[in-house]
Amino acid sequence: MLKLIFLCRRRPDVTHDRYVDWLLAEHVPLALRHHPTLRRYVVNLVEGTRGPAPPLDSIGELWFDSLADYRERLYDGPEGERTIAHDVARFIGGVDAYATVEHVQRTPTASPSTGRRTPGDKLFVCLVRPPGLDRPAFAAHWLGRHAPLALRHHATVRYVTNVVEERLSPAGADYDGFAELEFPPGEMERGIYLSSDGQAEIEADMPRFIGTVHAYLVGEYVERW
Repeated sequence: MLKLIFLCRRRPDVTHDRYVDWLLAEHVPLALRHHPTLRRYVVNLVEGTRGPAPPLDSIGELWFDSLADYRERLYDGPEGERTIAHDVARFIGGVDAYATVEHVQRTPTASPSTGRRTPGDKLFVCLVRPPGLDRPAFAAHWLGRHAPLALRHHATVRYVTNVVEERLSPAGADYDGFAELEFPPGEMERGIYLSSDGQAEIEADMPRFIGTVHAYLVGEYVERW
């Protein structure tokens, strides 16, 4: 399946709390009703950042069988398209969209529960490669070298690497990848590394393929799986 990632910002006249209420209570049910080709749908509500990062209010993860299902068959009809457009205009101020290839590095054996916050903590990390490194080399290092380190040195229950294939929106940061790291409850308070040696190995490797990191603390809501 194709995985699309949407970085979303609220309208200036809408508070973050109102945005969250609108998204979960009103927009999500409309999206599930009027997007017939939507296979999976996860909403990440931004609760904070780890270091400097551009302001975001939510990060959407949407799966389709193909890009054509998103571009040409997204709505169940003209009325559904109008309903979604009207709803989005009420609370969303801007969206940056990316098509990615998902690589699930670690995941729980049980399917996630839907319609409620996933227990634990989640980091959603946006990555830009350093100057002089092309995207294939970035992806090769991330998947072949860094991902095994992350699996070894982070106490994650789920770890996913998403390599960007294309930015779909006309504007937005030129991100090369998005990482998802989910931790058991309380694990992030103790630190995201299993040991100081592991932390040193991870941090020494990051500059070899990462130039910029924007990390968001999010609450995950699986809406369709």
